[in-house]
Formats: sequence, structure tokens, C-alpha cells
Amino acid sequence: MQMIFKRHASVYQVIRQWFYFCLPALFLVSCTTEEVTNYRIRPIKTTVRSEDQDTPRFQFKVYAGPIYTDEQYAKMTPRQRRRAGLLSPVYEMPSHKGNDGYVLDGKYYPIWKDIQEYTDVGYASWYGPGFHGRLTANGEIYDQYAISAAHKSLPLPCYIHVTNLENGRTLVVRVNDRGPFVDGRILDLSYGAAARLGIVEHGVVKVKIDLIPTNSPLMLSSR
Repeated sequence: MQMIFKRHASVYQVIRQWFYFCLPALFLVSCTTEEVTNYRIRPIKTTVRSEDQDTPRFQFKVYAGPIYTDEQYAKMTPRQRRRAGLLSPVYEMPSHKGNDGYVLDGKYYPIWKDIQEYTDVGYASWYGPGFHGRLTANGEIYDQYAISAAHKSLPLPCYIHVTNLENGRTLVVRVNDRGPFVDGRILDLSYGAAARLGIVEHGVVKVKIDLIPTNSPLMLSSR
């Protein structure tokens, strides 16, 4: 009888030691899981088609980065903008390619080389995987994840301030390509720019364009 009692006591001690050892670990795991669940950003995937109709349907992450207001952007340093994946307008020499007037489908498109002010309202679309890795009009390699755009007549490169008039989002975009050559559209955005502006799922959205003079201070907060 005494031997049986000692055996049960020994088993109880082992269980108690295991319980005291594992409880803190279980508590730590539960806290870590909760933190990951609360703070991890989970981009939503969506299946869309770009303007290139020959490209198969594909999946993109709608989330492309944090959205900042004009006032927040104006207060950021160039380094902070780079870390957030945003652009800071700077003066760039005109590209050797893409800055001469051209003819497409019998229509002549002039290049506004000396333009200092430009504002327009119209529809913008976006282009992606069908052109990713190809050369842009000014000879750069097109990156669909960068913040860039195509315009028919603005000098290359230049910077514009784009406002999505349907949701109020704004973004500084670098123009380095030509297009869109579709009636009624004034701008073709890269996927990276379109995602930040909330245009990807809609495809075509009404926008406002303002040319940013790179030889004067940028004051987006006053727009």
C-alpha cells in the first residue's frame, strides 16, 4: 500500500513539474499569436485584367503601401518619402528619346518641351504585366510596380500631381512613357501608381492632373 502511494506521488510530481514548465511557454505563444493577428498587414488579392487585352488574367495585391494626404506628404523629408515608396520631384535632364513629336495612326502628337504650367481633368487607365520589362518611350525599363505614368505630350521625364476625383486620393507620379492612345483618356498609370490611387479594380477613373515645376519648391499642402 505504501509503495502504491509513493508511485502515485511520484507521478503527481512529474505532472506538476511539466505543468509549471509548459504554462509560461503556452502563455507566450498565445500572446505572440495575438500580436501577429492584430498588427500584421494582410494585403487583399484580386484578379484583374490590365488594358493589354492579350495578357491572361492575373492576381495582384491591391495594397501597395500606406496612403498619405498632401499635408502629410509635404511634411516628409525626401528620405522618409523613399522609405515609404513615394517620389520627391527633382529636376532631371530631358531624355534623349521620347521628346520629339511623333505620328501614330495618322495623327500627329506634339511634345510640350517648354511647358511650365499644365492642369487637366479626364479619365486615367493603367497598364501592367503586358509591358513589364519592356522599354518605355524614353528608353527606361518599365517597372509596373514603380510610381510612373504615360502621357501623350508632356516632356519626359516630368512629375505630375494626380488626384483621383472619385475617392480623393492624391499621388506624385513620374511620367516616363507615351500613351494612352485611347479616345477620352488623358493618362496611363503604372500598377504601382494605380494601386495607391485606388484605380486598379475600377480600371478607368476620372482624375485631375497638375504639372509640378521642378525648378520651384513643391507645396502640395496648398493644393
